[in-house]
Amino acid sequence: MKKIAALFLLLIFASCSNDINDSVQQNPNRNLTLLKVDFLTHTFEGGNSFEFNNIAMTNTLPIEETYVAPSDFGNYTLKYIPTNEVIFDGPIGWMGGSYDLPLEFDSSDYETTTLNPTIDFNEIEYFLPTAEILAYEGYTNFDYSSVWNAVKNLQVTNDCLDNNGKIGFVLYTPGVGVFQPENAYWLIIL
Repeated sequence: MKKIAALFLLLIFASCSNDINDSVQQNPNRNLTLLKVDFLTHTFEGGNSFEFNNIAMTNTLPIEETYVAPSDFGNYTLKYIPTNEVIFDGPIGWMGGSYDLPLEFDSSDYETTTLNPTIDFNEIEYFLPTAEILAYEGYTNFDYSSVWNAVKNLQVTNDCLDNNGKIGFVLYTPGVGVFQPENAYWLIIL
């Protein structure tokens, strides 16, 4: 009788935990963070945060990028696919240009940790729409390790990795034709 009662209780607890898991899967909240790192100095400058409700987990970053090549002026946009919300929208000028992303949080607003996780750069998603143009101008090797080193000790980065989050690297340059590395920057998507 005790075995039957224990089995019955075990089934009740198991079914409750499945209900909770089903509820979390049906109504999950997703956080997305953009961290900005200077192209030349690899200095972390700050970032922007977004929260999305009722979005299911995906195997990849659900980001759509749109690159409009400039004849005089073009554009680069990142959109969060599940909600169609634009999370980045920057102009691109032919023969140079500048665009400083407005940041919601300064670098000093981010908590740091002593943890310094490593990542597999083969598992990162890369968004490099201007890479071919930059390669033509002589920039072919990007120092992803230095970009990662700029943000790996942030609590938000560690929280992302602890929760099996995805990571993406975006190289944004507001001008092509004459690459101005002092105006370019990296965005790390968490």
